[in-house]
Amino acid sequence: MVNKNELIADQVLKNIGGKSNVTNAWHCVTRLRFNLQDKNLVNIDTIKQIKGVMGAQFAGDQFQVIIGNTVDDVFEAVEKKLGGAANRSDDQQTGVAKEGIISKLMDVISGIFTPILPALAGTGLIKGILALVDALGWLSDKSGLYQAIFMISDCVFYFLPFFVAVSAAKKFKTSEYLALCIAGIMLYPTMITGVANIAKGGPAFIKLFGLLAIPFISYTSSVIPIILATWFLAYVLKWVKKWIPSTLTMMFTPMVTLFIVVPVTLIVLGPLGTYAGNIVADGISWLFVHAGPLAGVVLGASFPLIVMTGMHYAFVPIVMNNFSVTGYDTTVMPINFVTNMAQAGSVFGVAVRTKNKATKQLAISAGISALLGVTEPAMYGINLKFKKPFYAALISGGIAGGISGFFVVKAFAMTGLTGLTALPAFISQTHPMNLIYLVLAIGLSFVLAFVLTIVFGISESIEESAEPVGKVQVNNEKAIEHSIYAPVKGEVELLANVNDPTFAQEIMGKGIAIVPESDEIVAPISGKIMILPDSKHAIGILGDDGTELLIHIGIDTVELKGQYFTPKIVVNEHVEVGQPIMSVDFEQIKKAGYDPTVMVIITNTTSFLDVLPMNETGIIFPKEQLLVGIK
Repeated sequence: MVNKNELIADQVLKNIGGKSNVTNAWHCVTRLRFNLQDKNLVNIDTIKQIKGVMGAQFAGDQFQVIIGNTVDDVFEAVEKKLGGAANRSDDQQTGVAKEGIISKLMDVISGIFTPILPALAGTGLIKGILALVDALGWLSDKSGLYQAIFMISDCVFYFLPFFVAVSAAKKFKTSEYLALCIAGIMLYPTMITGVANIAKGGPAFIKLFGLLAIPFISYTSSVIPIILATWFLAYVLKWVKKWIPSTLTMMFTPMVTLFIVVPVTLIVLGPLGTYAGNIVADGISWLFVHAGPLAGVVLGASFPLIVMTGMHYAFVPIVMNNFSVTGYDTTVMPINFVTNMAQAGSVFGVAVRTKNKATKQLAISAGISALLGVTEPAMYGINLKFKKPFYAALISGGIAGGISGFFVVKAFAMTGLTGLTALPAFISQTHPMNLIYLVLAIGLSFVLAFVLTIVFGISESIEESAEPVGKVQVNNEKAIEHSIYAPVKGEVELLANVNDPTFAQEIMGKGIAIVPESDEIVAPISGKIMILPDSKHAIGILGDDGTELLIHIGIDTVELKGQYFTPKIVVNEHVEVGQPIMSVDFEQIKKAGYDPTVMVIITNTTSFLDVLPMNETGIIFPKEQLLVGIK
């Protein structure tokens, strides 16, 4: 049976000329990215109509399909269907049009930095939280715990050349391990110690043959030098392979290559990349010090347009370089933060103005996503469709960007997504007002965009005409319904009304709640018991039809540690619909001060086209149809 993500993958591949037209495929946080042999085979208008696709566009010669939060799942389906068609070598690519310099540069940058963003985002957020804990005095920087967490938070940034080396080697189609050798030499203790000894009057370089000099330079956290070195490695390695006999290539090709690449890197490319990075960082710092408000207005107003083209990844090496040289970033992260909040403000404004229930729900969901730093659902799904909310976001982002530039707001850690979870990255004891200035800027951005959207309004006619979009391309196959039955007698309640944000916001998946009036829990589907924790407050079932179901009994009842729960099944046991699986003393649970509401959640919601409750209110009895999952 084909699930929703496979349907999207099928339709996308079909309308970009098939897998034979794909030379490379990858994805970022929200969009699929393709290099194609012949872009004339792309049916871009048809792709935009696919349900689950928010937009599609060319950025240079790179084709992008905007998916949103489920891009990982869709790409997995795409990758499975492409098989060996993706990541084809240059020699195998035929008929590929020559790329322009800008287009090729964007492709290289996104190809190098996209794979390492998760590592940067994770450690960057830890770094921000550690700064918050330190600023509040909750943990001394002399304590062992602080030092251990600091190592976790700083490891990727300190050893960044290693990560960039692997990614760049893949992009330039050269040896990852030789690239790692070069990164290791750049970070070798001799270089690190040499830099430290310069301040003590030590030599500034290592002399070779009395003619050449290797300057002591700190390459920790740097990006440009290792990219240049790996690019040079790719050409040298190919050249050396032509001259070394195949019987000797395993030993001598790496040796000769390193003897050529390492001196050139340490004497020429490394210093050149370092100086170039310093110039860029100094230039940006000068711009925001002397023309901060103007720079902030221009970048703040234009950043969503840059995101639409997919060229925002060109800023990633600039941000990394800023961190390496100055220890903070004053450009992309603060400005991106205020523009993300502007998109959030506009989409929440749409939620207030619209009379369409479906649009309201979509707007609220997209707004929450935007608050967390993922703006594509808000921008493509709502704001651009109604146009005026998008204009409101541009205006608000520009004004708030000017505020950010005026106060020279700084980010002290890279977090990947610049949403509310990134706030700790803007905390510093040496800049105590920085966070306040940021909150002022993002607060203004959100409120102004919200108010302007309310004032400008939206066109309900656009809303009505947009209802059927995306239903043509993916409904070629007959929908299959999967029934989930009530596990307990009680009053049906919408998840949105449950007093637990994890379930109310459908973070675990779509479903329904029941306020129980009986102590017996029965199986809502036939399948295997997969989860039964020691606390016994939850049961996970893998249905015979592939449905992954969670029955969560009560709110915060994990704290009862199994008291008042009597399971009638064990893990790996197969159950049938209506079979008793748990006895619960709900009266005692209520007396203990806990909410007894039972949540029935389809945790693999993304595998379904939709999940619909049979009733949103009223009394339901065990074995009555509760939910329908449509595939």
